[in-house]
Amino acid sequence: MAIVAFDPLSAAAGYLKRPIDSHGKLRYIYGKVVAATLGDIGSTINMGKLPPGAVRFLYPPAWILVSAWGAARTLSIGHSAYRSKQDQAALNDGIEPASVNALASALDVSAAARIALSATLLKYDFYSLAGVDIVATVAGGTFPAAGTIEWLIPYLYE
Repeated sequence: MAIVAFDPLSAAAGYLKRPIDSHGKLRYIYGKVVAATLGDIGSTINMGKLPPGAVRFLYPPAWILVSAWGAARTLSIGHSAYRSKQDQAALNDGIEPASVNALASALDVSAAARIALSATLLKYDFYSLAGVDIVATVAGGTFPAAGTIEWLIPYLYE
């Protein structure tokens, strides 16, 4: 046996790729919606926009708070398409496609609850040239009139 010094933060280890890896600033997107009218299946909620550059979504403190929307209602949280690089020769021209459920998939919103997003670790690092829109999509039924949703989306940014 030997005493070994592990240093995952060293430049040689290759883990420090962006400033958010060692000294990112904690930021939040907060919002609340009270539906004035009934929203059909597929209705969307614009939850906010992550800034351009390197951003790391933080799952453990992320949550939504909903009123009771009714049986079988679910909510997925994802992002719109965004430009991730300026490489015109790339196959996708630097466009990351939209994803309805990149951050959370089919969260049960049938009963009133505060729901943590930490159980659905999917995508957490973003790099965009103009920012990334975070969008929630209603499934399994309607977004009820007078239904509410409130959210807190934490992220690291430099």
